Amino acid sequence: MTKAAALHSFFSGFGLTAYEENSVPDDAVFPYITYSLTTDSFSDYPSALTISLWYRSTSWKAINAKCEEVSAAISYGGQLIDCDGGRIWIKRGQPFANSMGDTSDDQIKRKLINLSVDYLTLN
Repeated sequence: MTKAAALHSFFSGFGLTAYEENSVPDDAVFPYITYSLTTDSFSDYPSALTISLWYRSTSWKAINAKCEEVSAAISYGGQLIDCDGGRIWIKRGQPFANSMGDTSDDQIKRKLINLSVDYLTLN
């Protein structure tokens, strides 16, 4: 599985439709996840990657719970996922999550989640 496919599979594992942030269809239905796609190979420095949880609600309760679910899945030591030629080590970034809104619609809730990713691959 390519790095892009492995990341997509991981982000799709939270019960929401996941889209690469530049490929969200006009008819996307809330809630959903978007993610930045940054790939690399073995390096002394991790890559930064973000995901966003998108909900449309008057309450933060559901999105906060999903954020905690993502945090628990990554865990303190991170999450290793397989890809072609090695593995990807996904860890919590700093700060882990920020609450955001949308100026066009006050019911849109967004959690911006920062991740630190090590590509344990030669290519």
